[in-house]
Amino acid sequence: MKLPSRLRRTVGVLASLTLVTGAIAIASPAARANGVLTGPSTATVSQLVAFTSTSPSAGNMALLDPSTGAQYGSRQNIGLGDPSATFAFTTPSSAQTLSLCVVDTSTNVCDTNTVTLTVSSVATTTAISAPNTAIIGTPITITSTVTSAGGSSYNPRGQIRISDANNATITTMGLTDGPGAGQSYAYFRWTPQTAGTSYFIATFVPTAGTLATGSSSNQDSVITTPSGNTISISAPPTFSLGSPVKLTATVYPSNTAGSVGFTVNGAAISDSIPISNGSASFTWTPNVAGKITLGASYTTNSGGSGSTSEVITVGAATASDVITLTQPGWGTWTNGGTYNMGNGSNFTFVASTLSGAAVTLTETGPCQVKGLNFKVNSGSGTCNLKATSAGGGGYTGVTYSYNVNLVPGIQTATIAAPPSGRIKVGRVLVLESPNVLDTDAGQNISWRIKKNTKKRCKLLYPDSGSVTLRIKSKGNCVVFGTAPGVTGQWQPFKTARKYRGR
Repeated sequence: MKLPSRLRRTVGVLASLTLVTGAIAIASPAARANGVLTGPSTATVSQLVAFTSTSPSAGNMALLDPSTGAQYGSRQNIGLGDPSATFAFTTPSSAQTLSLCVVDTSTNVCDTNTVTLTVSSVATTTAISAPNTAIIGTPITITSTVTSAGGSSYNPRGQIRISDANNATITTMGLTDGPGAGQSYAYFRWTPQTAGTSYFIATFVPTAGTLATGSSSNQDSVITTPSGNTISISAPPTFSLGSPVKLTATVYPSNTAGSVGFTVNGAAISDSIPISNGSASFTWTPNVAGKITLGASYTTNSGGSGSTSEVITVGAATASDVITLTQPGWGTWTNGGTYNMGNGSNFTFVASTLSGAAVTLTETGPCQVKGLNFKVNSGSGTCNLKATSAGGGGYTGVTYSYNVNLVPGIQTATIAAPPSGRIKVGRVLVLESPNVLDTDAGQNISWRIKKNTKKRCKLLYPDSGSVTLRIKSKGNCVVFGTAPGVTGQWQPFKTARKYRGR
C-alpha cells in the first residue's frame, strides 16, 4: 500500500531507530490490518454515510483516504476488547472516488482493509404547492421546492420553469437555498382573472456543471371562484315563514360528479341531490323565524368534498298565495266550486298565481291530469281536483279544491252528408262514407227519412258500404242519422239534414 510522503518519512525514522537500538521491531502494514472496514460503495454528494471497523486494534483511530491523507469523520478511541467502531461523515460536495481505511494515529498505518466509495451527482424531486382555491382578481402565492434525494444536504442549483397543462411556460425563476437542508425553492404571485380551474407544473432545470439532476413536479390545480370557495349558495333575497324558496348550490368546476346536501343550523333539510352541470337545487319552506345558518356541502364521486354556509334572516309569515285557474272558452273556476263535465271533455287550463309560482294539478277519481291538461274518462262519478301553489316572493303556499261531477258525454261522428240546402233533382248525396260507420263512442249510425218527405227522396246502400240519398222530386226531404247512447257514459247521437229538390 503506498502511503503519502509524510507517512513514509515517519516509517523511515522508526526503521532507523530499530537498526540503531535493535530493540524495536516494525511489522509490515499488511500484518497490522487487524480490523475489517465495511460501508457503502456509492453515495451522492453531501450525503451522510457511516463506515464500521470490526475488531480494530486498541488506540486512537481515524478514517483516512491513504492517497490524500484526508480524514473523514471524528477520531475514535478504541479500548481493548471493543468489537467495533463507527465513523460517520458527510460526503464531499463534488463528485469523486474515495479510498478509505482506518489508521492507528500513533503509527499512521492502516489497521483495516481499504474500501472504495464513489461519490456522484444527486437525484432530485420537485414539488409545487398552490392554494386549492382562489378568488377572481386576488393574487395567490405558488411555491416550488427542489429536494436532493437520499438525505443529501446538497442545495440544488438552477432554475424553476412553471408551465400550464399544455406545457406553455408561465414564468421562470431562479432558486434560493432552503427552506431545509438539501432544498432550494422559488415562488411567484399569480392573479386569476376568470372563474375556472388552472393547472401548474414545476420543472427543475439544473445549472450546467452542477451535481443535481433535473426533475418535474406532479400537476397541481387551483379552482378560481367569485367567493374563493368550491361551493356557493344562491337564494332569494328575502325569506318568510311558511313561504317556500328555491335554494341552489353551485359547485366548481362545473363537471364535478357527486351530490349536494342542504342544512339549516347544521341539521339536514334535504336528501343527497345529484350535481348536474355544476349545480343542485332544493325547495325549502322555512318553519322558524329569525336568524338561521343555511349551509350546503358536497361530496364528489372520487372522494372530494367542500362546504359553505351563510347566516340569513327568516321574516314572519305573509299573505297566502292566490291561484287563478281558467277553463278556456268557459271562465275561471272558483275554489270549492262544483262543475259538471261530460265524458270525453279534454282541455288545458290557464293558471297563474300572485307569487309567480307554478300551479300543480292533482286529482282523485276517474279523471286524468297531466300538467295543466284535464281529461274526463267517464260519464259518471266525481273527480276531486286540487290546484297547488308552493308560494314564494312573500306569499305562503296554498291548495285550492274543485268538485267535478261527471255526466254522459255528447257523441260525435264524422259524416259526409252535405249541409242542408237546395239540391238538384236526380242528384245522389253521400251521407256516410264507407270507412266511417261509428260515432266516437263506437255506436253505429242509422239513417231514416222523415215520414211525410219519403216520396221526394230515397236512401240507398251501395256495395261500397256507404249510405247515400237520391233526390227524386221537387220539394222538401228531411233525413235523420241516429245512434244509441251508452248508459252512464254517452248521450244518444242525432243529426239531421233538410234538402229541397229543385
